[in-house]
Amino acid sequence: MSDQDIIEAVNDCGEKRYIEIERNKKRERETDLNILLTKCKRLLSFVETTKNESIFKKLVAFTEKVRQALYLGDDIRDLFHEFEQIENTTKKSSKSFKNLSDIMMMG
Repeated sequence: MSDQDIIEAVNDCGEKRYIEIERNKKRERETDLNILLTKCKRLLSFVETTKNESIFKKLVAFTEKVRQALYLGDDIRDLFHEFEQIENTTKKSSKSFKNLSDIMMMG
């Protein structure tokens, strides 16, 4: 399951050069899923501190889907979309701040 990508580059003399790079889609997919698993673990750790049981159960079930996807060959784009939805829901219920200047505005 290897493909090639062609990159256009310009050398020091201003000449265009084309570089062919071999890609292993199976390995890239596995790497993407491992990154997603790491994100799930971090979010699970956060959800444990909030004690939100419904989100925790949903995230545990989702993490299992990601683990199963490691052994399947199906499309994984939906998993990333689903993770973003869970993450957004989780963070909406959090009272943390990304910008500390927002704290002053609440007072």
